[in-house]
Amino acid sequence: MLRKLFTKTLSADPQLAAVRAFFDEHGAALCNAVGLIDDEAGRTRVLRLMSGLRESSRLDRATRHRLVDLHRLLSLDPVGKSFDPEVSSWPLLDPASPEVEELCLLTDRLYELLVAVGELDDEQDAMALALQAQHAA
Repeated sequence: MLRKLFTKTLSADPQLAAVRAFFDEHGAALCNAVGLIDDEAGRTRVLRLMSGLRESSRLDRATRHRLVDLHRLLSLDPVGKSFDPEVSSWPLLDPASPEVEELCLLTDRLYELLVAVGELDDEQDAMALALQAQHAA
């Protein structure tokens, strides 16, 4: 049984809070979608990521890379994988199936999360620069 992430706990890191909320809402669906592409290894990867989010106090660089790698997997992006369409280990999925539609929607939502996390980075950088300017004055 998939345990829910606790999103009610306060986090000083708004990025971590956003990622936790995303996985709280879409974690089970992500496990299923990744399972279509990468079987049990993919499911294990998502569960390990969720477990790490539960224990984290901030969204670190390694977790960000895992999120990007997860998006690449869902996008069937061959980057980082020696991709030969003739010998691909990815299953043939019916583009008209409801599972593929769900996979595409989850991929889009994960992309939106990655963009939001990047925007929060920009906001934090801007606040840090403003604080430096205040201290300089």
